[in-house]
Amino acid sequence: MVKILMKSPIKDLTKKAPLALRVLKELIPKGSIVDSYLFYSGEIEFNLCGNQRFINAHTTSYYIYEFWTSLFDESQNIYDIASSELFKFKPEMFPILQEYWYKYKGDPCIRAALFFLLNRCSSRGLISSGELSTQNYNPIALSYLKRFHRPHNFHVNHDGAEGLRGVLHPNALSDFVLVPCADFSYNLFELGKNRGVEETSVNHAELRDTLRRGEKKWIACYNYHPALVSFFDQETVILIDKYGRTITDAAECEVAVIYNFD
Repeated sequence: MVKILMKSPIKDLTKKAPLALRVLKELIPKGSIVDSYLFYSGEIEFNLCGNQRFINAHTTSYYIYEFWTSLFDESQNIYDIASSELFKFKPEMFPILQEYWYKYKGDPCIRAALFFLLNRCSSRGLISSGELSTQNYNPIALSYLKRFHRPHNFHVNHDGAEGLRGVLHPNALSDFVLVPCADFSYNLFELGKNRGVEETSVNHAELRDTLRRGEKKWIACYNYHPALVSFFDQETVILIDKYGRTITDAAECEVAVIYNFD
């Protein structure tokens, strides 16, 4: 299993991309500058930073950006709020908090503590959706929150756009574009689909075509889907199992890593 150098206080249960960390470190040399998109839990990005890569992380969600920038400066304060008796809630309050948490107009540290709480108590690891499941909300999770500090070689950006396509404009100095996606789909039933304020819509055909038109070396990671090999028929596809090992048997695959360079 891949060793994570810095433990993120946030869970991302939608993506299996951290299983690809060993492969990503092989593809991205030390000292490289990486523009990473769909930033959320930071598990991949913080680990790459800890292994001498420079990360410019991008999110289209202001609330993800606010959470991390608040945590960089106020981790003790956010920990104190999240661990206080006043911050405990009854189970019937969970869906109400999911719907209204971001509308709180006061201290951003309280919104950040709510972000942490809802993420850790959601069966999906999201903030605005998922069933109540408290198995990931425990003293260990709170200790990750308390001890967290801004990683070296890391910068986070808020890109004010609704979808990913409009923000894929990497820095001229970057060496790689990294897009850790979750599930692949053909986006056939996306119209009118509700998303939380922490989610970014991804049209996968537009993402592929935008990446192909660019001049950068790029890497995309997906939870495995059998259509990925044909969908990315111009790129190299690596299959990875639940132990982070490269494999050839698709039946054992958990993550697909796609890249456009030799």
